Amino acid sequence: MESASRFAGDMGVQIVAGLVALVVIASALAIGTVHVQTLVVIAPIAFAAAALGILHDLKRRGGTSIAIPAAIATVLAAITLLQAIPLPISWLERIAPANADIWARALMPFGEAGPRFASISLDPGASVVEALKWSSYAALFTAAATVSARYGATMGIGVVFVSAILVATATIAHGLLGLKDVYGIYKPSVELPPWHVGPLINTNTLAGYLNLGVLSGMSLVLTRSRDMPRWVIAAGIAFLIGVSVTSASRGGLITLLVGILLLAALLGTKISRKSEDDSAESRASARWLLGGTLVAGALLAVLGGTRDTWSELYDKNLGKLEMVLWAKPLLEGHFFLGIGRGAFESVFPAHRTVPGHVVYAYLENFPAQWLVEWGVPIGALALLAFAWTLRPSRLGARHSGLAAAAFTGVVVVLLQNLADLSLEIPAVCYGLVVTIGSLWGDNLRSRAGIEYEQRRSQRMGRMMPAFVFSSGLVIAAAAFRFGHPDVGTERNWIKQAYEGRDFTNPAIRAELRASLRTAMLRHPGEPYFPLVGALVATRTNSESAIPWLQRSLERSPVNPRAHLLLAEVLGTHGAKRQALLELRFAIEQDAALIDVAARLALRFSTKYDDLNLAIPEGPRAAMTLDSFGRHAEAAKLPELRSRFDAEAIRRDPSIFGPRIREAEVRLAAMKNKDAKGGLCEDRDKCAREIQEHAAALERSHPTESVSARIAARLKVLEGKPEEADALLAERCVHVRDRAECMRVRVEAASKISGTERIDLAAREYLGASCLSSTACADAATFVAVVREQRGDAASAIALYARAAREEPTEARWLALADAASRGGAHAQCVDALERLAAKRGGMDEAIRKRIIEERARALGKSAH
Repeated sequence: MESASRFAGDMGVQIVAGLVALVVIASALAIGTVHVQTLVVIAPIAFAAAALGILHDLKRRGGTSIAIPAAIATVLAAITLLQAIPLPISWLERIAPANADIWARALMPFGEAGPRFASISLDPGASVVEALKWSSYAALFTAAATVSARYGATMGIGVVFVSAILVATATIAHGLLGLKDVYGIYKPSVELPPWHVGPLINTNTLAGYLNLGVLSGMSLVLTRSRDMPRWVIAAGIAFLIGVSVTSASRGGLITLLVGILLLAALLGTKISRKSEDDSAESRASARWLLGGTLVAGALLAVLGGTRDTWSELYDKNLGKLEMVLWAKPLLEGHFFLGIGRGAFESVFPAHRTVPGHVVYAYLENFPAQWLVEWGVPIGALALLAFAWTLRPSRLGARHSGLAAAAFTGVVVVLLQNLADLSLEIPAVCYGLVVTIGSLWGDNLRSRAGIEYEQRRSQRMGRMMPAFVFSSGLVIAAAAFRFGHPDVGTERNWIKQAYEGRDFTNPAIRAELRASLRTAMLRHPGEPYFPLVGALVATRTNSESAIPWLQRSLERSPVNPRAHLLLAEVLGTHGAKRQALLELRFAIEQDAALIDVAARLALRFSTKYDDLNLAIPEGPRAAMTLDSFGRHAEAAKLPELRSRFDAEAIRRDPSIFGPRIREAEVRLAAMKNKDAKGGLCEDRDKCAREIQEHAAALERSHPTESVSARIAARLKVLEGKPEEADALLAERCVHVRDRAECMRVRVEAASKISGTERIDLAAREYLGASCLSSTACADAATFVAVVREQRGDAASAIALYARAAREEPTEARWLALADAASRGGAHAQCVDALERLAAKRGGMDEAIRKRIIEERARALGKSAH
């Protein structure tokens, strides 16, 4: 085997290569290594690989050097560690006043001053974890470069390709098995749609990783040194393309297409290192193979895509592109030193402007993320340093097909990370680092590369392997000690500690307060912890909730649940106007709270002018008025309901609920014969208003039957049941809620003399309703009641019997027995009662007595 000959006699490099492969594959399959517990296990393997690689170079050449990209990553890791070091608060006030102010107010709800020592980072534990990530990236780069400098780039790039295949296969396997939890064990924090469950949970991350795998596979097809047939690699590429597209990531699809075009442009230029490639004929066949592979991948995507897949891809919402603008207020307050690497999730809420209570872990744009967390000077220097060091000529992007395709894979991932941030996921960076490190080391095999390395790299001593490995272990231990739990995990812990606990017990309350204090010192910018403190204070009345809510709203002005709780606190203390204004803020920031706010507002006041303070402006005004009208109706406040509904209709003529309520109340008034002085004293005017509401509903909701039902009920009240029946017979076949429409038609037909119209209406209603046993039984019971009211006892009894057969419950058999008794079918009544007794598991005295009576009646006697 070619691979065996290349590695024969060099056990050290084989071990390094194996460790590199282990890091890449394990990190991807272990949920992307997003959890600190996983990272502290995998990162030391990268340090071990780097240490062995350096040791190999020391033995082989008597010396070694550190690559510039690895040096940059190491410096960034060191800077990140410095961000997490506690400083005297007086020092911090001078160098980062905004950061110092956040620390100083962290314990305000406890009535305590802030800590005497505080770090630049506003989440120091997260910064230590980030330092571990970046130092492990430097280590893995060094190891990958060591292997490729000795044996070429195919090994490292092949590992990335195989890892992507494994991730894609695992994702498809989850879909085939219908798993909702990853590996059937790990439950994601959000419910994922079918075919999106897999090791890389976020679809954008999955698409980016698979795209890197696609380009890695293409690089293997375009090189002479390969360990498997081209057609096998091509099949894997097609598979990856299919899974990448069906992940429904718009950014992933767009950047993949850009990457293919970029690769075509690079391959179209003159290739200077022809010795690294196959013959011209072989290169031509490889390109034809790649073309066929792309077609096959597209075909797999079309066959595997679902309606939801294409709907997500065609989504025109470009709101994510605006997220880069969210960096502006953070940069203004933390320009020079940043907020601390990894602190974005807990600090950003203070600057968010979009409504809702979604947690944003990243900024979705890696340059902006770096600038915000490291500060503009460090972030900008890091971006420039990487851009210069990893320029195309330095990675040999125009020297060979392998390098061109692998470099394109790097570009594709970075382009996608301008709008879909996945570089914060260690598995993605490990794949990226191995790709770049393999290109870097491969390029060193040329004379120009050797000269460049000698000119640019720094020499390292013989103790470096031990230093690399030991320092990596120390950072990993520190990351686990200070970085676990992360802010998301701690939020979940605090939530679990709060829910279902008896806080009237002082010990339990003290335990939660201690947990909150620890959490607020670990994540001083997080608004959730003081919100929980406010909830406890409100539940127990043990202290004022205001300081807790003040802190929570300081750290997140767009905080709908805090505004809702503050409204409740203020309303309880008689501050009615302020409470209603807080309800308005809650509604503006989260539409899901409209109903809760409406119920709360009606507790504070039943005056329209007061309640109007809680009504927001803009598109949510009409739906809020609708909710207020609905709750006013439930509270039996008809005048208040009418004012809210009228205002809702004025603001949004197409609104549904208020128009229905306005029509219903007029129909009810017209049904009341004594309407003098009431709403419909002028019956003609009332009828016109009902018709106007019905017409408006038909215009705004043409697929619903409500407009036809209202119009038909009006005709019945006007003594025109034939017209009502004809209207519904024509309209019910064209609406979505056909059964509801047919139900009203049955009522209208029951007012027409004769049986022809009611028979037809009842038959069509039962046909439309019998989609399940319960629905069919309900429909049969309804028609039975209508038939009995018309004096058609035989038909009513038959329908009650049908309902009992469809759903043989106690209530159905009892209803049949009662109807049969009323209709003189005493034998059938006895049968129904016996079935009722069997359903109950035995004959009780009441049923036995009734059976005797019904049998006697059936024989024409009276029971004694």
